[in-house]
Amino acid sequence: MKKNILNMVLSVLVGGLFLWLALRNLDVQEVWAYIRQMNYGWMAPYLFVALLSFWFRSERWKLLMEADKPGLRKANLFTGVMLGYAVNYAIPRAGELSRTIFLAKKENLSSSAVLGTVVLERIIDLLAMLLMLVLIIFFVVSDRATMDALFGPQLYLLLDELRSPLVFAVIIVTGLISLFLLWKAVRYILEKRRRDLDAGLESAGVKKIIYTFTDGITSVRKLRRWPLFAAYTAGIWICYGLLTYIPFYAFDMTAQYGLGLPEAFSVMVISTIGVVLPSPGGIGTYHWFVSQSLYVLFAVPAVTGVAFAFVTHIGMFAAVMLITPAAWFFTLLRKAPAAA
Repeated sequence: MKKNILNMVLSVLVGGLFLWLALRNLDVQEVWAYIRQMNYGWMAPYLFVALLSFWFRSERWKLLMEADKPGLRKANLFTGVMLGYAVNYAIPRAGELSRTIFLAKKENLSSSAVLGTVVLERIIDLLAMLLMLVLIIFFVVSDRATMDALFGPQLYLLLDELRSPLVFAVIIVTGLISLFLLWKAVRYILEKRRRDLDAGLESAGVKKIIYTFTDGITSVRKLRRWPLFAAYTAGIWICYGLLTYIPFYAFDMTAQYGLGLPEAFSVMVISTIGVVLPSPGGIGTYHWFVSQSLYVLFAVPAVTGVAFAFVTHIGMFAAVMLITPAAWFFTLLRKAPAAA
């Protein structure tokens, strides 16, 4: 309990710090006046794309579990995804656990197995984000001054250190050894479970949790429809890019500053760092990274950037809070499957 309270306090402090950084040199009344003048025509397509991104995520999640549990109800998967988003606005990272418990209860599944698939999803998304971030750094953030303004001088110094052949070799060797040890550990757990099953031994307690979690996190090896899984993953990130691009029209940023889809994807990737940081629903961290990326990369005034960040953040919050209760109510109307 104390740890949860400490995590909440820390996340609020992190969010508050970044929100102060985003607003410290601005007149809040000017930001609010700018928001009041925006065009509201973007809201309908924004809500549609948000809904589409949630659906892509729930369908991708289904693919990871269909080999072991065919016939999962799409409504339960979708509601679990929405519940995870909603809870994350209150308690960072708690959404993953919430959607795990929800789906496990609705579908009579092992919570640890479901959690394994959620962790696997997060790893896949993290790798995709890191890949896109590297592309942005090399092809968009092309000089040291820009990188210093976005990420601070420490990152550039770190990249200089990584160029050292010795440091690079140590990182590569350490990474390969870590992957090898992880692979051996997973193989040992899977082989141990197979032997227990062959011997007719029932796993229980911590051993059962470890077995089922490993099954979940390695569910990708049972994936039957790889092209569809890749398409859903691409669809999720394309939707995220569009959720940055569509609100450009709220402030006429496409005409005034020449911002298009490439710029939207650049801002989206950099702003994802703010969502990953421990703050309630990305409050503060998201606003700072969005406004900074718009200002540093594309010379969008700070007032416009902060107003844009507030509007897009509230837009996603509104989408989650509108769709989650509706999805939950729909699942209440459906009878849960009988226990096996």
